[in-house]
Amino acid sequence: MNSSPVRGYPKAAVVLATAAVLMAGGCSSSSPSSPGPARPKGAAVAMPEVSSVPRLITAADRTLPIAPYLLSDKQSDELTAAQAKLTEACMARFGLRYTSPAPAPVFRPRTPTQFRYGVTDPGAAATDGFAPAGSRTAPATTEPAPLSAETTLVLTGTNDPHVKPSSTEAGGQVHKGRRIPVGGCVGEARARLRSEGPEAGGDAKLSDDINIESFEASRQHPLVKAVFAQWSRCMEGRGFTYSDPLAATSDPAWRTRTASVKEKAAARADADCKKRNNVVGVWYAVDAALQRQAIEKNSVALAKIKKAIGTRVRLASAVLAE
Repeated sequence: MNSSPVRGYPKAAVVLATAAVLMAGGCSSSSPSSPGPARPKGAAVAMPEVSSVPRLITAADRTLPIAPYLLSDKQSDELTAAQAKLTEACMARFGLRYTSPAPAPVFRPRTPTQFRYGVTDPGAAATDGFAPAGSRTAPATTEPAPLSAETTLVLTGTNDPHVKPSSTEAGGQVHKGRRIPVGGCVGEARARLRSEGPEAGGDAKLSDDINIESFEASRQHPLVKAVFAQWSRCMEGRGFTYSDPLAATSDPAWRTRTASVKEKAAARADADCKKRNNVVGVWYAVDAALQRQAIEKNSVALAKIKKAIGTRVRLASAVLAE
């Protein structure tokens, strides 16, 4: 069995509150088939009015407005599987036996919003601390077997260290009477799935930016800042001094292989104080309002992204059904 790191792994649609800075997106990438201008970093965000705030203990079963413009785990997995199938078939045309490496196992929440706002289940927090069960242990990885020069050439279109593997600059050579496709067999597979590009196969940059930036901006909204202050006072009453939930989540003391007694107590207090003050309900409402605002401003580009996702998923389904 041959393996290679050139194949992209599925997007990990996971937002862990155990990160030093809680991100909203997870591992994602951009694709030229999903256009849209990105707002300059640091640009001011207008704070929207929030007319309705739900009472929420968890947002796990709530979706955010940007969801239709991002790949789901299922869609990402299908695209990865289809790319593997097309790549292997292409290699076989050149008389080479090649098996795409299995995607690395990653922790995935039940839904993209399950841990977006941190821990919310006091019982689970009392057992696992701030890190959801199964998320602390890094998956075991094996070093891929080295590929022969012949296999690498056909797979990526190049053996030249000055040419980016699987890029549009690679390929075009004749091997065993057949012309290697642009980008090699990986490039051919990506092109057929309309996933070609420098970081092919993931989410459009615009969608990913909106997903992350709404979360970051929500922390500055007056409603969220006010509920964070209530949460902070609640935590202080439990013996923990933090300015907001992210400060509690990213405490360096929790960077351990297992949750300490203190971490479990802090995480449980965090979840309980969120529940008492409807932190998740307020935070989710503001986060969603910011996304709706961004979606309205970028409606044309996002419509193209949504259409591109539909096309890519249909192509992948057809390949897998062959």
